[in-house]
Amino acid sequence: MHLISAICAAVTESAANLDVVSEGWWVPILGTIVTVVAAVLTWTLKRFASYIITKMKANDAEKEAIQCLLEGMALAQEGFVREAKAASEDGKLKKDEIEKAKAMAIEHAKSIAKGPAKDLLLVMGKERLGSLIKQLLAKLTSKKEDK
Repeated sequence: MHLISAICAAVTESAANLDVVSEGWWVPILGTIVTVVAAVLTWTLKRFASYIITKMKANDAEKEAIQCLLEGMALAQEGFVREAKAASEDGKLKKDEIEKAKAMAIEHAKSIAKGPAKDLLLVMGKERLGSLIKQLLAKLTSKKEDK
C-alpha cells in the first residue's frame, strides 16, 4: 500500500514539473471543437432542408398527377362511360369497357401532364394507375353519397 502511494506521489510530482496538468489545457482546443460542431450542425440542417424541399416537390408532383388523372376520368366519363352504360341492358359496364375507360383516363392524364407529374405517371404502371383510379372513384362516389 505504501508503494502505491509513493508511485502516485511521484507521478503527480513529475506531471506538475512537466506542466501537463495545468488548468487551461482545454482552452486552445475549445475553438476547434466549437468549429467542428458548428460545421456538423450546419451540414445536418442543410441536408434536412434539402430533404424537406425534395419531399414537398414530390408531393406537388403527386397532386398534379392526381389532378391529371381526375381530368382523364372526367373525360372518360363524358365521352365513353355514359354512352356505354346507356347502351347496356343493366346499366353497368362490362370488364372490357371498364378497362377501356381506365385506359382512356390514363392516356389523357399522360398527355396533359407536364414535368415531374408526367414522369410520375410514366413510371407508374397500368396496374398501379388503375388501382389509383379505383381509389379515386371510391372517394368520389362516397362524397356524392354523403351529399
